[in-house]
Amino acid sequence: MVTNSSRKRSFGTLRKLPSGRFQARFTGHDGLRRTAPMTFASKADANAWLATQESDLVREAWKAPRHARITLGEFGRDWIDQRRIKPSTRERYRSAWNLHIEPRIGSLMIGDVTPAVVRQWYAELGNDLRSKLLTQRRFQTPDQAGAATQAHAYRLLKAVMNTALEDELIPNNPCRIKGASTYEHTERPTLGIEEIEELANQVPPRYKATVYLLAWAGIRLGEAAELRRKDVDLKHCQIRVERGVYPLDGEYVVQTPKSRAGARTIVLPQFVNDLLRLHMKDYSPIGPDGLIFPTRSGRCAYNGIQLAITRTLRRMGYDTVRVHDLRHSGQLLAATSGATLTDLQRRMGHSTVNAAMAYAHASRDNGRSIAERMDAQRASVVDINTRRSTRGAR
Repeated sequence: MVTNSSRKRSFGTLRKLPSGRFQARFTGHDGLRRTAPMTFASKADANAWLATQESDLVREAWKAPRHARITLGEFGRDWIDQRRIKPSTRERYRSAWNLHIEPRIGSLMIGDVTPAVVRQWYAELGNDLRSKLLTQRRFQTPDQAGAATQAHAYRLLKAVMNTALEDELIPNNPCRIKGASTYEHTERPTLGIEEIEELANQVPPRYKATVYLLAWAGIRLGEAAELRRKDVDLKHCQIRVERGVYPLDGEYVVQTPKSRAGARTIVLPQFVNDLLRLHMKDYSPIGPDGLIFPTRSGRCAYNGIQLAITRTLRRMGYDTVRVHDLRHSGQLLAATSGATLTDLQRRMGHSTVNAAMAYAHASRDNGRSIAERMDAQRASVVDINTRRSTRGAR
């Protein structure tokens, strides 16, 4: 909700944030738009602040604040509330902020967050994450442990401080650690064809087709859980991915893909299509909006699918394999079947080929598979020419 006060006053505007607090802005004599260095609990408080700024401008006594009197924690929370982002993304930001930034440096005034403070925060966060994850034996080497979490937290802090800089609350962005926003992707565990078959045969029967679709189509769990009859074209062996569902605050939120590339059509292997046909006959409610993978009560089965597959993986001895790793397995299977980078990019629903490159180089057998298909192509052509020559000789 944005409240433009120009109809009631000639100076400044107010904006009510999703948090319920008010943000005040005004344009100075220099033409620059300035934001109050704090948010306000009530509209009256925000109006009072604007009145003070207007009075100072009229008396030519106004000066830009040299130090913002707002804590990093408060500014960061408001920043997350103000973003025009999907609910699941907002929740990830809040989680990262509340776990890794707010408890450590959130109490500091935003003007007191210096490059030295950021360097110390970044180092301590990395050490704590590595220590915790290595204790849990979730990573094989110290360099792998917590690298993604550390990079994501740093990127979030840097984005928040960029906005503080734009609002002229700080003279420069203190996040200056080279390479801190990136990390080296570690290779996730994948399942081979035999392991996928074993998993599919051990999960509850209503989720067998889900395993095949996650692995052989390479879609995400949220995309599978939201798949409906209208998205499945059994005649042409394909599905259309246009939505995904994600658990948020005890409820399920349906979202469209992050990018245009995320909405995609995936052609299925015939055996997956056949199994999906049988599954829909037994488990999917009739009608275009019928869920393909519902619970017994007909509701979204996101949590049920995740729990069933995870439990089965643990019984099979795959303690480090996650449900999402079935998607990685599917992309690797596609790569070893000869899929190009562009093919993998479209299948995954990514805007660039960067993610697909990992799968294109991940298999040692990929070159052998290509060579064998080349052999088969040549053999078929030679065989046809040989038969033609034989008939001609007759």
